Amino acid sequence: MNTLAQGWVNEDRLHMLHGGVPLDDFAKNGTPLILDSANGIRVKDIYGREYIDALGGAVCTNCGYSRKELAEVAKEQMMKLSYAESWSGLTSTAAIDYAHALAEFTPEGLDRFFFVNSGAEANEAAYKIARFYWATKGYEQKNKIISRNLSYHGLNMVSMWATGIPRFHSKVGDPHPDVVNIAECYCYRCPFGKDYPGCNLECADALAEAIEKEGKDNIAAFVAEPIYGVSGTICPPPEYFPRIKEICDDYNILLILDEVMTGFGRTGKNFACEHWNVFPDMMCISKGMISSALPIAGVAFTEEIFQGMLCSDPFPHLHTCGAHPVSCAVAKKNLEIMIQENLVENSAVMGEYMLDELTKLQEYPFIGQVQGMGLFLGFEMVRDQNTREPFKNKEEKRLVKAILDEGVIVRSGGSRIQIGPPLIASKDDVDEILAAIKKAVANFKP
Repeated sequence: MNTLAQGWVNEDRLHMLHGGVPLDDFAKNGTPLILDSANGIRVKDIYGREYIDALGGAVCTNCGYSRKELAEVAKEQMMKLSYAESWSGLTSTAAIDYAHALAEFTPEGLDRFFFVNSGAEANEAAYKIARFYWATKGYEQKNKIISRNLSYHGLNMVSMWATGIPRFHSKVGDPHPDVVNIAECYCYRCPFGKDYPGCNLECADALAEAIEKEGKDNIAAFVAEPIYGVSGTICPPPEYFPRIKEICDDYNILLILDEVMTGFGRTGKNFACEHWNVFPDMMCISKGMISSALPIAGVAFTEEIFQGMLCSDPFPHLHTCGAHPVSCAVAKKNLEIMIQENLVENSAVMGEYMLDELTKLQEYPFIGQVQGMGLFLGFEMVRDQNTREPFKNKEEKRLVKAILDEGVIVRSGGSRIQIGPPLIASKDDVDEILAAIKKAVANFKP
């Protein structure tokens, strides 16, 4: 037995609390996979075994692990200005420099930013900006947020209820009264029992029905992921978000797109909304904006929103480490790397190739729908391809473990397997990932 590795396992059990794992099993056995080092798209655990991380961390290490350039910028900024608040009349040149660079990359019109530390914080800030905006314009009752089933928007006390995944609501109290959830957009398992394209986008019209029910004068915003993330890379039909945008405009409701996972080249565009030429009033960003080398996130929003907020009151929201100068400097360098190395284009090209190859898995009777945009992909596991009946015994977790045994990290979400490697992945890297997945699927016995 590796005594050093066992020491890490024991210390983890004794001192840590992790989300997303059964606590009784963790208390007894510790965390199944503890990482010690990484480089590029590969990570190494405490036993010295190397894996290809085909999940890119939490779909976030877009520029890869352990980039020397990012470490050097972090050190330089820490030696220059290691901290500055960004509220009460203070900010830093690093934050301003990053905002300027970011405005050249985000969709046209989304060129104001409020920087925070995580995707959940970005969502919370966006909801508060929406409320503040409407109150300043004289609509103080426009407070409610509409979200969707299966969505993920973080796990703070408001974003948790905008997250439409029941397992994240266990033992934490009653739902937030100002958050309304509507039906999901999930063509493969349509909640209305319809088939696309003959469905008339009933899932989009559910938004209009909810607004009518709640009253448009009570709704601040609608929030959605362009592509479902934690629920397993579920892509919408191309007409969905144009219809959603039309409904929001018709009812005078702000549209917030949560691009925390899909932004910064993940889907083969700078941001996923560009696939449908739908541009929101606000956009939540994080993860790929710094390849999660340090904590940073933000809300990108329009000048119209900013002008509507102007009044004699300050915006009542702040974070001690919001717009942290070190994070901002590193995020700016991360953006430069993405542009210099053409990572958005690489995501599009490698993603198209990977999707074509993954689609071939449908020769196996337990593989259902295969979807993806760029290097953000997923496939469904089913008991029967014709009925689309899902497995009831967590077979997707068994397949994830089988793929891990082949040296590749992916994850399950619902009945789907999710794949999202760093955007630096080469053709050889992708082929290695595909070989591991294909072998695990070929040998799998449901």
